[in-house]
Amino acid sequence: MLKKQLLLAGLILLSVFAKAQTGKPFYYELISNESKSINFVFGFYPTSYAYNETKDVDGFTSIKGAVINNSKDRLHWLDYKVNILLRSGKLLRSYTTVAKDGDYQCNYNVEGSATHYQYFCFHNKFTNDDIDKVWLVMGDDQIFGLLYDKNDTK
Repeated sequence: MLKKQLLLAGLILLSVFAKAQTGKPFYYELISNESKSINFVFGFYPTSYAYNETKDVDGFTSIKGAVINNSKDRLHWLDYKVNILLRSGKLLRSYTTVAKDGDYQCNYNVEGSATHYQYFCFHNKFTNDDIDKVWLVMGDDQIFGLLYDKNDTK
């Protein structure tokens, strides 16, 4: 019963952010342990994609993600990756940026009851319509398939 309540609370928090982007689909997953010392919702927003290309930087696609920490404890985010399967069958993996702070930083802490946004970067050019499936990879044995929500307001 408590697990269902926590899942509902996490989904409500995620939906609050999603409502700000009405009609825009997103991927998400609630991740927690039994003691709730780890208890967060991860959201990934494919319509936020942007392809960036300059003379100083190789082209890359960035997509916004959110970590909503529902725990009272600080969450240590340790350069976790996002894998994307494109409709073409190509599998992509986000890469580690050199950013030490800001939206592109890959290692950070999320205080209890706080939200942190990060842009995940990919060496490939693609759009949100090219995405078939998304996973959060937190380690060799911690791979979470993200659920897709069309965020229909109908």
